Amino acid sequence: MKNMDQKFYLDANASVPLRAGATEALVEAMSYTGNPSSPHAMGRKVRQLLDLARQRLGRALGGSEKDVIFTSGASEGNRWLVASLSLLAAKKNRPLKVVSTKIEHPSLAKPLAAAASRGDFILDFIPIDRRGVWDLNAVPLAQADVLITTAAHNETGLLAPLAILEQAIGPETLWCLDAAQSFAREKQPPHRADVVVVSGHKVGAPAGCGAILLRNKAKGLPVPLMGGGQESGLRPGTEAWVLHHVFGTVCGSIEEIRDENQRLKGLRDEVERMLLSAWNGAEVLFQDQPRLPNTSAITLPGVNGEALRMAIDVSGVCVGFGAACSALAPEPSPALLSLGLSPQEARATLRISLPSGIEASQLETALERLKKVGERLLQK
Repeated sequence: MKNMDQKFYLDANASVPLRAGATEALVEAMSYTGNPSSPHAMGRKVRQLLDLARQRLGRALGGSEKDVIFTSGASEGNRWLVASLSLLAAKKNRPLKVVSTKIEHPSLAKPLAAAASRGDFILDFIPIDRRGVWDLNAVPLAQADVLITTAAHNETGLLAPLAILEQAIGPETLWCLDAAQSFAREKQPPHRADVVVVSGHKVGAPAGCGAILLRNKAKGLPVPLMGGGQESGLRPGTEAWVLHHVFGTVCGSIEEIRDENQRLKGLRDEVERMLLSAWNGAEVLFQDQPRLPNTSAITLPGVNGEALRMAIDVSGVCVGFGAACSALAPEPSPALLSLGLSPQEARATLRISLPSGIEASQLETALERLKKVGERLLQK
């Protein structure tokens, strides 16, 4: 089939292609050898690269370099957070009152559920309905010890009402944000957020690097993993300074990345217009709610989800189905089910997330392929 070997990548929420300058930074860092903890000249050189990356990341998050703890990614950061909170509950000799949502990434949802089952937490959830509306009056936010939320939902692009949440929580509430998806696509997280978790490969750095921002009330949280003194003693193990150098380089141009979002929003809106006109009965989830500018989740009622997934893959268009780390699972997305979708609808929901480098001509060709796939399946 003519030109069908050409692939179109519309799955940026799973992983962003390397940014311009990232490859050069990677090659530069790999020309050095050393351990950042070594006192000799070569160790000091790679320590300088790591320190510069920390400075750039701190600025990009609206915090201080002293608040930045490097990790292997957002999943580790989320797991670190929940493990630390379990230790805090033991220290207080009582379960913590934790409020979260049912649309969290599995790296939060599963550890939170496990900790609650052990009695570490009294876990409550903010209801979010099929329209994407958060019912903040349904839970005692002002009395919560901890609020843990995603800043932007990875599967649908739905944004959390951060300004309203900030006003609703109590002065002693520890506020923790999973900002993996929002970091490069929205403005800096609120300074009131005590913990902010981010990931390198969601912004155009390689996979395997990430960070936790610990500030305000998060200072002094228990350390869940003991070992060496790296990362101020909070995350033991020799730092992946090569990857973090690339991460820092990308963060140095974070405002440039954020400036691209208006163009992506225009392209996303055109995607939705074209596919809704072609796919009879299709629904864009949360179309009237604040969303990530590059993300569209579209449900095709009545279509077999597995057939949809296979047909789109064969067409050469790469899109997402559920969270990337769980996309191969046969079960429908728990997050989408919690939002009121049926199992069939959840399975037949595809996520289009546009990378910043996508050209309108490339997108037009990809959309023609998607339109044909959907039209064919809807006729069956």
